[in-house]
Amino acid sequence: MKKLIFSILPAFLFAFISCMNMSSGSGENGSVRVALPGSSRAAYNKDDADKFIVRLYNDNFDQTEEGSLGGVIEFGELEPGTYIAEAEAWNTAENLLEGSGSAEIKVKAGETTDCTIKMILEGVFYSKYMVFSDYSGNMYAYDYSSCAEKKKWVLSNNVAEYSNFAETNDGIYYMYVGKDNSGIYSDPVIKSFTDTDKKNYTLSDGSAKYFDAYYDSTTDIYWIAYADWGSSTNPLRLYKETTKYAEIKKPSTYPFSSACIATQGENFYYSFNSSNATNQCPDSIGYATFDYTTSGGSANEIETKTLADFDVSGTITDMAVLEDGTVAVLVRSVGVGTETEGFGGNMSIIDKGTVYSRGALVLLSSNLSKVEKVLGWTDSPRTIKATCEDTENPVKKWTSITACIPDYAERNSHFYGPMRIVAVRPKELVIADCGANFVLPDYNEKKNGKMFAHNRLMTVNLRNFAISCKKEFSESELKFKDLMISGGSTDSYTIQASSSYNACETEK
Repeated sequence: MKKLIFSILPAFLFAFISCMNMSSGSGENGSVRVALPGSSRAAYNKDDADKFIVRLYNDNFDQTEEGSLGGVIEFGELEPGTYIAEAEAWNTAENLLEGSGSAEIKVKAGETTDCTIKMILEGVFYSKYMVFSDYSGNMYAYDYSSCAEKKKWVLSNNVAEYSNFAETNDGIYYMYVGKDNSGIYSDPVIKSFTDTDKKNYTLSDGSAKYFDAYYDSTTDIYWIAYADWGSSTNPLRLYKETTKYAEIKKPSTYPFSSACIATQGENFYYSFNSSNATNQCPDSIGYATFDYTTSGGSANEIETKTLADFDVSGTITDMAVLEDGTVAVLVRSVGVGTETEGFGGNMSIIDKGTVYSRGALVLLSSNLSKVEKVLGWTDSPRTIKATCEDTENPVKKWTSITACIPDYAERNSHFYGPMRIVAVRPKELVIADCGANFVLPDYNEKKNGKMFAHNRLMTVNLRNFAISCKKEFSESELKFKDLMISGGSTDSYTIQASSSYNACETEK
């Protein structure tokens, strides 16, 4: 699932954005005026940057403004106190963050405060699009700013058994493995999202049961991970185009049933199932190093961790390496009775008792030795109750379920089931999140229970670690997963003898 990673290049002084001292007034509030490069007040000029973003905030105030070369940004009506100003300079033509910096500002009543923000050159690649697939495998590119659909690739019948994609410096690439009627897998095919056949890689030295892709912007390399089920050692192979650069053997005897990868320079991260059970989902992460300048070697395994080491549970669905080397790991915990079963088919929440629909973003140190943050995780189960008068009546005995699901008040600050990192911006991630919430039946009002499916793009601010909803899709618009329960659709599930009751109209 993939993936963009970003690294700070060797830093040096880039520019000064100046907050100029204006005349004092007699009002109780103060203000900050930011002079951008290119203006007569700016302390330094830099022609490569043509867009500037300045955020001013403290515990009681948070405002972001955008300006262009030679302009001025002003924050007014500020209560006296201490604020943090953060500035970013963008080269929009080359899709680069040219520089960023921050400064502490003390605002006084009736005054505009002097300040200088020292900017450091970064040269960071960032996502222009949010790239993801729906439950049928069709792939989409949505514009980051407007959330408007820019491109769609429709999956042809019987074309792709597995598919993945990544946005690079020169566009978006997708890849897929086909399977014929006899169950034979084809070689992976890599193509451009905008051109018909810009790239077409052939990996013909094994049976490609599962693979992944990752773009490392620090080296400008598009990596392909290839799990070879045809080998007795069950390795995970890392390719640069058609050349094998490294191979890692799984720490157990069972082959990689699935895997996601992330790289930054010589650092290589991969997910795997720690047990030998068949068809189990990844619950562990490995860290290895390899020589990305020389092909044909082996990755040197250094550390492995399980989800239990992070106090979460479920399935690892995606990974990325952030600009400072932090490893971001997505964990999805969705199921009926078990946390990796998922919703679908004829599963009944009556029989299984506990329902899971939650997830986490785990931020780890580059060597996996430290858990930096766990975000969006629902720690404790809660009880969802049904409204019922007569508990002796056979159709009214089921009155509650145990649910590890965010409650309604947490819906925009917690995950229902994160699936993929769809974009990485400076200090921000965008994550595709899919899961469900439940309302149990109201027997008195003759209403069935209902499952509310969520298909959302969630942003995670890596400055203050706040989570918010960027866009929620209706099920008629787009579904990341086709969620079902008790053989029904997401509209309702029947747990009573009568099927004439209406589903609840609103989530509670």
